[in-house]
Amino acid sequence: MTVGLGVLTAAYVSFGMPALDVPGEVTDAGIEGQNVVRWYGWVAVLLAVVPALVAAAPLVLPAKTRGWVAAAGAAVLTVFVLVSGNLGLYYFPVALMLWAATIVPWVLRRGIGRAAARAWHLTAAVFLTLPALLIGSAVFHDTVEVTWPAVVLWGVLPLVLAVLCACGMRAGYAVTAVAGALVMVTSLFDQGLLFAAFWLFAAVYLTIGASGFTATRPGQTGAAGRWSPDGAE
Repeated sequence: MTVGLGVLTAAYVSFGMPALDVPGEVTDAGIEGQNVVRWYGWVAVLLAVVPALVAAAPLVLPAKTRGWVAAAGAAVLTVFVLVSGNLGLYYFPVALMLWAATIVPWVLRRGIGRAAARAWHLTAAVFLTLPALLIGSAVFHDTVEVTWPAVVLWGVLPLVLAVLCACGMRAGYAVTAVAGALVMVTSLFDQGLLFAAFWLFAAVYLTIGASGFTATRPGQTGAAGRWSPDGAE
């Protein structure tokens, strides 16, 4: 999933992202309105897909080295995200997913007890409630005009998902991952003043949903279960 996300991100960066978002001082006339591949050429596509290749590297290496290589790749992508401005924003989900793909299998191989499983579910639920808290604050303080569909979509739905994930329900994590992916795609095609917020929250939702779905045993409905590589309690 992380590699696929990296490829899709590279495709958008190459063909959809404005060339002005590439780091560096650009003074050439005519760059405004151009995408990356039109301005910089097809070599930009090769560079844009490098993060996906970094994410894919552990898959072709021996199992005993995959964890270390994945962690190193996640660290490299994190630095890239932090230093590359607007461009790094688009690759933030790839870095976050690579960290999850590195840490979750490592934890599962060692098993996780009931208390730790409960703490994970509750922590995930807290993160999922953040959009609801933000829109609740906007409604309470009347800082922005909020419609009822927005309240349901960004207020009620996150709370429902938070409850499902707090209870350790695998279906709740699956819906969370799908919701994050849908918001990411939608925000790319309808970028506004809050694009960064939607993009970052969606990345967190996708990561939490995918991680929880992977780690939670099929059919498990309680937060107190013990996670292990084969899902056995």
